[in-house]
Amino acid sequence: MREIALAVHDVMNELKMPSFPKTSGATGLHILAPIRPGLGFKAVRSFAKSLAQEVESRVPEIATTTWKVADHDGVFVDFGQNARDRSIASAYSIRPMPDARASAPLAWDEVASVDPAAFTISTMRARVAQAGDLTKGMWRRKVSLVSRFGQLDLETPRSRARPNRRARARMDAGRLAPALTPRTRLACKQRIHRGSSGPGRCVTCSNVH
Repeated sequence: MREIALAVHDVMNELKMPSFPKTSGATGLHILAPIRPGLGFKAVRSFAKSLAQEVESRVPEIATTTWKVADHDGVFVDFGQNARDRSIASAYSIRPMPDARASAPLAWDEVASVDPAAFTISTMRARVAQAGDLTKGMWRRKVSLVSRFGQLDLETPRSRARPNRRARARMDAGRLAPALTPRTRLACKQRIHRGSSGPGRCVTCSNVH
């Protein structure tokens, strides 16, 4: 696991991508890479998969990107964590382990000898006092993936324009609005007919009428 993480570090350094390792809070390691918005989840996952395959080619005896668990022959480099529906333990979170283990940020020179069991709810206060916050400033080091696809022999995707504030508000309202049943549709229409002269947010469906 540690050797694979160091191989990931080498590849990301070659791509000139800042990377921040941390323990998973169980037995694994996570590597965080701050990136600029502009690509969809599919493109980011494709990039992560190609990066993982490059790592696998460098340490094939211990790393695998084979998705099917039954066919794993080595430690799985989980590029799938970049899919839309995935989440990971945040830095410093306490995990459901018998020893209340923590997900601890690391310096790269600690990775080769790290013992994830050393970081628990009992030890993290002293750890932070000694090492500081190793994720500090991470989001000020975001990079774009777009120019790096070619370095992994991938076709460069088209960057998506970021919606403006008003468009994002409409998108958020749409995501938060509950599905309308015939009854709530009728209620919405009645509110429109009985409502004030100006538009307002409907308490039934959360949309603006």
